[in-house]
Amino acid sequence: MIRMDKIKEKLTFSKIEILFIIVLIALVIVAGITVFSITTQNKNISNFKKDSSYLISYAKNAYASFKMTDKTDFITVGSDGQTKGMCITINGLKENGFLTKDYNDWNGYVVIEEAPNNRYNYGIWVTNKKYVIDGYDSEKINDLSLKNGIKTYNNDTFSDKVKTSFTGTSSEKGGTGKTSESSIKRYEAKCVDEKIE
Repeated sequence: MIRMDKIKEKLTFSKIEILFIIVLIALVIVAGITVFSITTQNKNISNFKKDSSYLISYAKNAYASFKMTDKTDFITVGSDGQTKGMCITINGLKENGFLTKDYNDWNGYVVIEEAPNNRYNYGIWVTNKKYVIDGYDSEKINDLSLKNGIKTYNNDTFSDKVKTSFTGTSSEKGGTGKTSESSIKRYEAKCVDEKIE
């Protein structure tokens, strides 16, 4: 009997020890949730950047196709008199048969700038209703992060901004335009948003 009492005494925990174990378990759970949410966010941002790059590739194909088939009404000379530009929305890419996957929740457009000597720049304004890229050049997309270039969604609808004219990408965002808004090249043409016959 004396032995059993001693064993029971050894197996009992004080209130402080129980509280310590609960706090320790809670900390492990919080750390696990934090790591999971950061990993998920990084994966989502990585997928968003990949899809944005795909949209730029589709826009490149669209521009080349329009040039080859003489559907050049939407390709216009920039305010600098040297560059040519075209803007195409995600819906425009879809309507003209350039998308290979659905972008149902996406909104935005790609601007293609053609400079002399066959130099091209591709700027993108896009959102998937979770993240936003606001006018960065294609060369900069891989370097963007949530704190640098990618923002959280703020109910912005980019294609509503482009009615009959659009601008190129500023030099600070990797494009050919200067940094001040007034000196960015302007293109007076409607953004392609529907099927071109």
